[in-house]
Amino acid sequence: MHTRRRALGVFGALPFAMTASPLRAATAYEITMLSQDRDDPSLGMRFSPDLLQVPAGSTVTFTAGASGHNAQTTRGMIPEGADGWRFGIGRSGTVRLSVPGFYGYHCLPHRGFGMVGLIIVGGPGMMANYEAARSVKQFGKAAERWDDLWARADALL
Repeated sequence: MHTRRRALGVFGALPFAMTASPLRAATAYEITMLSQDRDDPSLGMRFSPDLLQVPAGSTVTFTAGASGHNAQTTRGMIPEGADGWRFGIGRSGTVRLSVPGFYGYHCLPHRGFGMVGLIIVGGPGMMANYEAARSVKQFGKAAERWDDLWARADALL
C-alpha cells in the first residue's frame, strides 16, 4: 500500500529520509509492534518505525504485527494538553496527534527490553515539552534505546 510505505519509510539504512515535513498536510501513518526487527532479526521487541516525525493533526495507527505487545504513552513524555493512549495487549489502535511536541511511548510487557518509541509532532510550540520528556528516568534496555532515539531526534531538529 503506497500510503503505508510513505509513512513507514526506510528507517534502517536511511534513518530520516522519509519522515514527514512540518510543512506537509496532516495525514495517516502506521507503526507496527514487532517481536523481531524486519531488517535485522537479531533485534527483538521493536516498534517500526521507532521514531516518527509528523505534522500536527496527523493520525498514527499502532498495528499489532505480533501478539503480546501493546502501545501506550509513557508518563511525563507527552505535551501538556495532549491525550495519552493505551491499547490492550495484541490490539491495534489509532490516535490523532493535534498538540505539537514530543510523545514517548512503550510496550508495557517489553519496556524493560527496550521496546520504546518517539513521535515528534511538528507545529508552533513543539519544543515546550522537550526537556521534560528527555528528563524522564528510563531503565534497562529502554535507557539505551532512549539515548539512541534522542540522538536521532536531535539530528532532525
